[in-house]
Amino acid sequence: MKTIAIVGGGSGGVSTANHLAYKLREQVQVGIVKIVLVEGSQSHYYQPGFLEIPFDMMTPYSTYKPISRMLADGITLVPEFATALDLKNRVVKTDKQSINYDFLVIATGARYDYDSIPGLKQGTNNFYSLDSAVELKKKLNNFKAGRIVVGVSSMPYKCTPAPLEAVFMLNDYFTRRGIRDKVEIQYVYPMPMAFPDQGISDIALKMFHERGIKSNLGFQIKAVDVAKKELVSQKDEKIAYDLALIVPPHRGNRFLESTGATDQMGWVKVDRYTLNVEGYDNAYAIGDATNLQVSKAGSVADAEAIVVSDRITQSVVGEDPVATYDGSGGALMLTGMGKASMITSSYTQKPVFMPESYSFYWLKLIYNNLYWNITAKPVLNGVVR
Repeated sequence: MKTIAIVGGGSGGVSTANHLAYKLREQVQVGIVKIVLVEGSQSHYYQPGFLEIPFDMMTPYSTYKPISRMLADGITLVPEFATALDLKNRVVKTDKQSINYDFLVIATGARYDYDSIPGLKQGTNNFYSLDSAVELKKKLNNFKAGRIVVGVSSMPYKCTPAPLEAVFMLNDYFTRRGIRDKVEIQYVYPMPMAFPDQGISDIALKMFHERGIKSNLGFQIKAVDVAKKELVSQKDEKIAYDLALIVPPHRGNRFLESTGATDQMGWVKVDRYTLNVEGYDNAYAIGDATNLQVSKAGSVADAEAIVVSDRITQSVVGEDPVATYDGSGGALMLTGMGKASMITSSYTQKPVFMPESYSFYWLKLIYNNLYWNITAKPVLNGVVR
């Protein structure tokens, strides 16, 4: 029997397990293959929904489901967190057991490193977890006037357009409440652009101008003065705020650092086309866990999950794995209440910003509900790709 171990923690783990369960269902049924998902979390989260909770577009309870309900038949769930990986000897370790594998998929996502910026956890809010989104909703409901700063602490981070979305949603949110003239919205970014792509940055800055949104680019946050409510930059510049929505620093999962397969930020080093962990033909990494220079987004994780499940399937049935990842990814980007755009890119295509429309907004609302059966548990697997 061949064992495929998937180490979860990010959205791609469930997707990969389900894709493999479909592709190898006959081998699983007769006991030739065993698919094991090592995942200590009891719930699977639809993370894009966190940004929508403060604006009443989604409820907290609609953004998660029990992991056990999301898995296809034939998947063995190990409800424990992985604590170590021995890539050379092909072993996944938890606090309770060791699991030997023939193939490995690392889908551990990213962790938030609040401690690297003094005062960040105590002095700011964000929408990068369910609890944080719920807390932000309360604060926005009680906000009557003042300066709101939306910013990014460091690169890279999940869902590159999300801070822009927050800015545009805040603009419409306070406009609808009739107090937009009493609220200053300012956007801060660690790069000298408003977005990693110059073309999309130019579009965003034009939209800022049209909506009366200020920006401070190249502002790299060093610390947060909680008492004074100030963001402090590496150059000791200061920005005062009444409410700050700051994307926390992202890093790879700590336990991966001991594998020797990560860079200095904890991201797993992989081949950009095969998604193999460098030096290991039987091990892969996908989603936010990798060091790839692509967006850390759910669409990327799912595209990579399909490639990896194809490659493992090809290997299991005795074929040379030929499936490759082309760097593709996309995101439906909210540009206000009732408007959205779409951004797409790949290794050979620069990011494209499609004109905002109600149609994209409508599609975003639909996908919020379809995610569970189209992406996380792809019921159309084998019918559509």
